[in-house]
Amino acid sequence: MAVPARDKKALLTLLEQAQLVYLLTRLPRKQVLDDPTDVARLQDALAAMRAAARDISGSLRERHTAVQWDELAAKPDSLDLLWRRAKRVGPQVLRELRPLLEGEPEAAFMLDPNAETAKKPVRARRPAPRKRPPPAPRKHAARK
Repeated sequence: MAVPARDKKALLTLLEQAQLVYLLTRLPRKQVLDDPTDVARLQDALAAMRAAARDISGSLRERHTAVQWDELAAKPDSLDLLWRRAKRVGPQVLRELRPLLEGEPEAAFMLDPNAETAKKPVRARRPAPRKRPPPAPRKHAARK
C-alpha cells in the first residue's frame, strides 16, 4: 500500500526520532537519566516524535492501532515516566511503522528492533594439551 507524500514525510521524521529514542533506551537507565545531556536528547526526540505523530493522517493512525498514539501524544511529567514511555513507544513505533516505508531509499538503513543479530558461531574449544611428565633419567647399562 502506497503512503501519501504528506504521511511519508511525517513517518520519516517519526521513525528518525524513534531510532534515537530506541538507541538511548538501549543504554543503562541510570547512565541516561543521570546525564542532563542525554535527558535533554531523550526529551527532544520524544517531543519531535509527538510533533511528527500529529502530522500523520487519522486514517493511517486507525490502521495501525498497535502504536499507542495517545501515550505518544502525552508529554511525560517526570523522568521516570519519560524513561518508561521511551522504552515502550520507541521500539513499538519502529516495529509497526517501518514496514510502511519498505523499499524507500530514505528508509533503507533504519533500525529494525525485530532483526535478529547475526551471532558468531561458537567454536569448540580444543582440550588443553596434556603435559607429559619429564622423561625419567636413563640408566646406562654397563658395557662389557
